[in-house]
Amino acid sequence: MILNVLTSTKTLTGRLAVFFGAMAVIVSVFTYIVFMSALYLSEDRVGERRILIDRNYAVEQFQSGESGKIRIDGLTMAYNDPSFIPDEYRKYIEGKESFVGEVGEEPDSRMVYVGEYSAEGETYPIILLSEVDRVELSHNELVYATTFVLTLLSVLIFSFGALLYRLSKRLIEPFNLLSEQLESNKLNLNEEFGVSDDAAVEFRQLTDQLNQHRREINSLLKREQAFARYSSHELRTPLTVARGANKLLLRSETTEFQSRQVERIDEAIVQMSEMVDALLGLVRYERNSDDAPLRLFSQQELEIIIAKNSLQADEKEVEITLQAQSEPTIQATSALMNMLVGNLLRNAIAATNSGTVTITLSQDSLVIEDQGEGLQEQYHPNGHGLGLLIVDDLCQRFDWDFELFNRSCGGCTAKITFRSIHLHQYRTKT
Repeated sequence: MILNVLTSTKTLTGRLAVFFGAMAVIVSVFTYIVFMSALYLSEDRVGERRILIDRNYAVEQFQSGESGKIRIDGLTMAYNDPSFIPDEYRKYIEGKESFVGEVGEEPDSRMVYVGEYSAEGETYPIILLSEVDRVELSHNELVYATTFVLTLLSVLIFSFGALLYRLSKRLIEPFNLLSEQLESNKLNLNEEFGVSDDAAVEFRQLTDQLNQHRREINSLLKREQAFARYSSHELRTPLTVARGANKLLLRSETTEFQSRQVERIDEAIVQMSEMVDALLGLVRYERNSDDAPLRLFSQQELEIIIAKNSLQADEKEVEITLQAQSEPTIQATSALMNMLVGNLLRNAIAATNSGTVTITLSQDSLVIEDQGEGLQEQYHPNGHGLGLLIVDDLCQRFDWDFELFNRSCGGCTAKITFRSIHLHQYRTKT
């Protein structure tokens, strides 16, 4: 039960409060039981000791010549003849040679002593009945005592609970501070984490480790950006040379076969140039994502991307249908969108032997549906080729959702959900 409540409680402070509350209730019940048991036991022991003292006095009186019954005091009667004992108590002593204890029900209960004494060489029975109820705590007094104990326990529980709550909040304050810093500075890798000087050693060690990991991530990201930037710039030179050489080939007399090869080379150069532009655009976005310009991903741009990547569709006689319902606002450059959509479109065409590939563009999503065989297993970003890995990585960088799943009527659906640009900017700044 307690474990279920702890599991359903989300915050650490709440879990500590629930745990302490449960333990406090258990301890309070145990303390109350022990207190009441000790109270009743103490009353019984005091009554037994008192009646033993009265027994000694009664023996002296009987040895002095008294007989039958005598009154020891206002509470206790002594008997050396069982026939004088009141009928309602006689049943408690019949057959007993030695006994000390309380019998009967309140308010007629009595402390009873049964034993023997010797007088002039003979043994006689001796019985004492004491009205212990008159000196024990009354019902009202027990209620008052119980109320006092429960009130005291409640005050202690409340006081310690309040103290524990404040202490737990203070103890986990560095953790909450680190969590807030992690959320607010998740895109600013140059900002280090920090906690107060009076924080626990474990939190300071955690802060140092987080800062160390952040520095390593920042260094790794800078190396990645530098590699992408430098490699993109370095690739421009051989691409320029290849483009120039290809143009010279076009000016010379070539056979039909050579002309087709020159065209293929030119297409490859264009694709490579667009890929370089995409890498440079991605580097610029990552360096300053907040200031990346907003633009519309238009139907015309999508049609150009389709035209560039539909060569295989023409060869397989696969029809491509475009349904442009709206034009979303994005930050990705044209080169990046060409790389992203081109990968998905080529995969859809490759998976479709015959039929239609449907592309639907709306304000918040881009959906590409094919009529192929569908996924043979559940989609995993690392398990379906480099193209989909690139798509998944690009979507993550722009905070978009990428899904790949089978259609109920056959084929596969690739869906990119564009996050609201205002929501995205808010999340990166807070």
